[in-house]
Amino acid sequence: MAIKSPWQNMPKQTAVTSAIRSIYVTLSNQQRQRQDAPDYILMTLPSLMPALPEPRGLIRRQVFGEPPLSLWEVDRRFERIANDPRPKGVILYLRGFTMPLADLQTLRDSIKRLRERGKQVYCFAQQYDLATYYVASAADEVIIQPGGNVFTVGLRQEAIFLKDALNQVGVQVESIAISPYKGAADRFTRSDISDAGREQLEWILDSRYEQIVAGIAEGRDLTLEKAREIIDNAPYLDRFAKGISVVDAVLYEEELYTYLGTDNVKTWEAADKAILLHQRRALDKYVAVLSIDGLMLPGESSNPPGNTPVPLPVVSSGRVGDITVVRQVRALMQDDNLGAVVLFVDSGGGAANAAEAMRSALAELAQKVPLVVYMNGVAASGGYLVSTPGRHIVAQPGTITGSIGVVLAKPIAGELRSKLYVNAVEFLRGKNADILSITKPFSEEQRTWLRESIERTYELFLTQVSRSREMETDALEPLAGGRVWTGAQAVENGLVDELGGFRTALDRALEFASLPDDTPVALVSSKTQPLAPQLAENANPAAHIAHWRGLLDGVLNGQAQLLLPFHLRD
Repeated sequence: MAIKSPWQNMPKQTAVTSAIRSIYVTLSNQQRQRQDAPDYILMTLPSLMPALPEPRGLIRRQVFGEPPLSLWEVDRRFERIANDPRPKGVILYLRGFTMPLADLQTLRDSIKRLRERGKQVYCFAQQYDLATYYVASAADEVIIQPGGNVFTVGLRQEAIFLKDALNQVGVQVESIAISPYKGAADRFTRSDISDAGREQLEWILDSRYEQIVAGIAEGRDLTLEKAREIIDNAPYLDRFAKGISVVDAVLYEEELYTYLGTDNVKTWEAADKAILLHQRRALDKYVAVLSIDGLMLPGESSNPPGNTPVPLPVVSSGRVGDITVVRQVRALMQDDNLGAVVLFVDSGGGAANAAEAMRSALAELAQKVPLVVYMNGVAASGGYLVSTPGRHIVAQPGTITGSIGVVLAKPIAGELRSKLYVNAVEFLRGKNADILSITKPFSEEQRTWLRESIERTYELFLTQVSRSREMETDALEPLAGGRVWTGAQAVENGLVDELGGFRTALDRALEFASLPDDTPVALVSSKTQPLAPQLAENANPAAHIAHWRGLLDGVLNGQAQLLLPFHLRD
């Protein structure tokens, strides 16, 4: 029978709990050593994995099932396998991916680290699209099921505009943006893409495509030209793909064991008890991971219940509230055991005042302990503003960031009311009481005042970025104005310090705080207090950025918005 951890509910390390911990780890390791370890461990990876784990109590588990497997947990599994000399490697069963490029790069990084530790990695799939093949190219071998196709046909992105459709039902949208690049409202106010919007999408797509080409070339030991040919000449049938070395083998899953020369293969669930725990020293200091994930709004944070198999464009994946984040920051500041903080950002922005409240609290926290920022799929606009207090900013090459700018918009639905035979009589007290009314457009005087308002917000935004990046405003302006960059471009432009994954950011936090590598890591929960370091695997959710519904919420609340100027879907 497995030994139950006796310290799981103890929030702080003491001499007694440290001694109990040491005894528990020793007994657990001895128990696992007596079990046979497999030669290979089979893991089935779901199509959508959040970056960080999600906590679920008994009731939520009963209603919505087990929480989704996270990239954090996959990396920890790999680490445990790497620390055990007995397994030869892993087999990854891929079912396709619907994750942002930055998350795909995080998974590839984990695969490469496992291989660097001397373990073999085989990827098996019934078919490969570009995202799946990009991940699999980091493995030792790519294997496809007979009859499967390699569908690595490249990248495609649409820019959708709703002005004409909205006009048909009697709705118009007015917006005021700091520059043509800040086009968050363009889909509602334009019938076609602007020159600035086209230019921006072109350079983003170019950067992402070149990153994928370079990854495939590196993983498959090809030239960049050959990697581009693989994409341009796709799709491929299974046998043809094998013939030109796009894949390494065409096998049914049942034939894998013969191919690997062993029948000692177990799933992760079966192998879990046979893999040695990675023993940690009991330490007083810990590193906290604070997540800002979703649309930024005033108030409390909230997340939708349950699992969604794909990112839904009409459902916000989460709202991060300034009250919640500020409360979390202040709780961390009162913890004497806090050694450093990694700020995990996955947000396309939101309400400017909410983002500024979070930034201010984080700036105060950064004066107490080292604050390192990790930008995941998106850290743009307000997501970039909250990153400015960081001592060091890390992003994946495919992270979407920048969008330093401001936009404000409101719908005008007076004609819609008429079409629905809704009669409204308006009574006003005050010259500008109707400034946010959806029945009429802005007056010239109101538009002038609102323009001055967003210019003031933009001035403050530029000031914070200028200070944090130690750049003159004149040098920053060509990078700002709502312009969006990939992480690779942001490093070149000086907006990000280093390319890498969450592990890179954690390493920098440990380095700046002069803490050892085995320092516990605690994921801050949605409640006031951070979770105990030992419980870090059951942590705060990290879903994907809020899309259409989040944008509409921001448009309707009448506040200046720090929003990503276009909708991205991988």
